[in-house]
Amino acid sequence: MGLPLPDGTIVQNRYRIQRVLGQGGFGRTYLAQDTNRFNEVCVLKEFDPQSQGSKHAQKAEELFTREAKVLHQLQHPQIPQFRELFQVKTQNHDLLFLVQDYVEGKTYEELLNDRRNQHLTFSELEAVQLLQQLLPVLEYIHRSGIVHRDISPDNIILRERDQKPVLIDFGVVKAAATQAVHSAQTLVGKPGYAPIEQLHKGKAEPSSDLYALAVTIVVLLTGREAQSLFNPRDLTCQWKQYTNTSTLFAQVIDRMLSNRPSDRYHSAREVLDALTMVAPVAMPSARSAIVPSKQPQLAPPTHSGTVALAGKRNHRSSMMTTGSYPRPWFEAAFDLPLALMKGTYKALKAVFRLMFGIVRFTVFGIFKFILKLLFWILAIVSLIWLVPQVFPYVAKSVPSVDKMLPKPKAVQALDYEAECQKLGINYNDFIAQVNNEFYRKYPDRRGKPLSQGQTDERLRSEWHRIAQNILSQKASDLQSQRKLAEY
Repeated sequence: MGLPLPDGTIVQNRYRIQRVLGQGGFGRTYLAQDTNRFNEVCVLKEFDPQSQGSKHAQKAEELFTREAKVLHQLQHPQIPQFRELFQVKTQNHDLLFLVQDYVEGKTYEELLNDRRNQHLTFSELEAVQLLQQLLPVLEYIHRSGIVHRDISPDNIILRERDQKPVLIDFGVVKAAATQAVHSAQTLVGKPGYAPIEQLHKGKAEPSSDLYALAVTIVVLLTGREAQSLFNPRDLTCQWKQYTNTSTLFAQVIDRMLSNRPSDRYHSAREVLDALTMVAPVAMPSARSAIVPSKQPQLAPPTHSGTVALAGKRNHRSSMMTTGSYPRPWFEAAFDLPLALMKGTYKALKAVFRLMFGIVRFTVFGIFKFILKLLFWILAIVSLIWLVPQVFPYVAKSVPSVDKMLPKPKAVQALDYEAECQKLGINYNDFIAQVNNEFYRKYPDRRGKPLSQGQTDERLRSEWHRIAQNILSQKASDLQSQRKLAEY
């Protein structure tokens, strides 16, 4: 491989090289400016087939071009837009360049390193949100017949402008180049992230991407390197000993991590459906630690070393904390039947002990025992029949959260989302501004969600007071701007 292109070099009479972003086995990646589009920043991926031997160059170029055409067909807001593929002739040999949009933001590997420096990791809430935002992207590319092959924290960027994850560096192009240069089998993927069938056999399916995504999630949750999480004897992922998550969420991740592809979910849609059991309501997407709500239900944290996400939701916001979230109503509804069954079991156990202590294997004793046994069998059968009849009404009998929680006595919460819409301001930016002002006044409360008890009543009122003051100020500014415009 030759020397990198100097900064300032103009490629194809259009792209001005700014700096090298990275380097791989088949070329370099450059940050460049598109002089034909008002110096818009873009990414140039260089492919140098001659660096791997002339006898493979033509085949590598053909495969690379073919796979680039496949990527050109992808049109998704969370995939960098493919712009063009062109060839540049130099004195020594030809170079291929693939041009894509530049995504401003940090990779999840960089975000995790930032948290490690603070002895923090990602929370379960953030992990569920990331899955809910990335799985539709995988569903889209899999429907297009493409497998990413190289999902990992450093190939996912949290885009700065909208805080959405973006999938980059598709391994399908690397696979084309590797296949041409080395062998018919294409072994592309990172050890620890790629499943066995991909690393050993070069076989990649949609379930292979789901496996790599699950490894990415457990790395973000635990803060540990991927390979250190696997048992070398049976290659099972031992991630649960390093973090605490809900049972349902752990079951979803474990199935995605199955060594046998047939045991995994077969599509991204199946994982999304499974996640609805974990989090029936869509997760928030902002970055603050507190969110005002008309239903301020707080869930206790399940582990330390996490930070919570909060922000706008599809429905009304609710107060979220780190670690976990309220249980779905249908889980709570099972508590009553389970309690009844446990109580019946204990009662039967006590009765059996009593009867066997009294009955001395006489005819009368055996007859009496049979009668009591029939009675308890009838009671259990009746209970089994009765529970389904009563079950539909259990959920209705549970009082709503609004009725269970005390109403704030000091400053009343407003419908901040509606107020922001009236004023034409961004809801998530407003929440972030309120939280920053609150933390400036109470720095010791940063990262500590407010409870609904009497101890935090004054702080909740203060939060709402700050929010309403900011709304008033923004309304006043808006009115002044209108008067100035009229003048």
